[in-house]
Amino acid sequence: MHHRVLSAGLLASGLLLAGCGTPPSANTSDSKESEAYAKYEGLTGEERTEMLLAAAKKEGGVLDLYTSNTDIQELVDGFEKAYPGIKVNAFRANSETVLQRILQEHGARKTRNDVVDTNDIELRAMNDEQLLHEYEGPALEGLKPEATKPEGWTAERFNAFVVGWNTKLVPKGKEPKNFADFAGPEWKGKLSVELGDWDWYMSMSTYLTEEKGMSQQEVDALFTKIAKNARLAKGHTVQGEMLGAGQFSVAMSVYSHTIDKAAEKGAPVAWRPPVEPVIMRPNGLALMKEPRHPAAALLWTDWVLTEGQKVIADSKRIPAAKEVPGFKDPIPADTEVYSLDKSDASDNQKWNAAYDALLRGVPKAG
Repeated sequence: MHHRVLSAGLLASGLLLAGCGTPPSANTSDSKESEAYAKYEGLTGEERTEMLLAAAKKEGGVLDLYTSNTDIQELVDGFEKAYPGIKVNAFRANSETVLQRILQEHGARKTRNDVVDTNDIELRAMNDEQLLHEYEGPALEGLKPEATKPEGWTAERFNAFVVGWNTKLVPKGKEPKNFADFAGPEWKGKLSVELGDWDWYMSMSTYLTEEKGMSQQEVDALFTKIAKNARLAKGHTVQGEMLGAGQFSVAMSVYSHTIDKAAEKGAPVAWRPPVEPVIMRPNGLALMKEPRHPAAALLWTDWVLTEGQKVIADSKRIPAAKEVPGFKDPIPADTEVYSLDKSDASDNQKWNAAYDALLRGVPKAG
């Protein structure tokens, strides 16, 4: 899949915001991969770790990370405990802001991060602009096949879009069962959609046309009816909190880990048995092509894709590793799962605009 529309449009705005008219290609050679990582290729085991750690300390003992992962501090703490001589400077923002910042800095020829950790589509946009360096370390062997499919980056975890509900407002035995049912009048004012979930909308639309045989006109009509029943939330964490507080009965596209974490703390929320399909989106990490701290970047990536997978699993997320001690897949067996990367995201502007149009007039929750 290609994402030239998204990346070119965001690149243009990033350059304008950076106030720099220099083409991004002036910062790097399109025909030559970065050599920053070459000396470490082929190393494995303790030899690799020891060499990377020694080199990372010589680089200054610093890793600069840009991320949209709300649980990043748990990974940072785990890494710094494993390698006390390395300090992680983590800049966290939403995925679009992370992408914009990287594009701006690249356009100004001032790449300031070594690693990026964010969503599928933003990573593919960066890869299209040739900003990333393919990770080829030994940690790949322990990952699920779908984690290693992306070009230029590697999935470190999977976010599952699920339908969540407040168990006080939706009594047991009355749980939603079918996505199309949310178009009914009984859900008026009881649903929530999230402001930035155009990728979920794209995937659900594609699923309904490609897997269920609905026409695009039928899908559009269904979503229009659902939108009339909905209220708008900004941010999945906020959406989950509002759901637990009873500000609406159902969150249409909340993350499974958001619900599971809240339920563990006593919030009256649930998402199982799941409303099918569960939309799965890979989230990943990538090495920057022009890092300031390449050894630290590789050390971080090696750790996150191995020992760090336990930290990811403990945060109620779905890890990319084939096996993680103590991890139990939160998605029940035989649940229909649809991967975001099956959607035709070649025209992101179209899907983004369509979702914006769908939400026009939807009142804010709260």
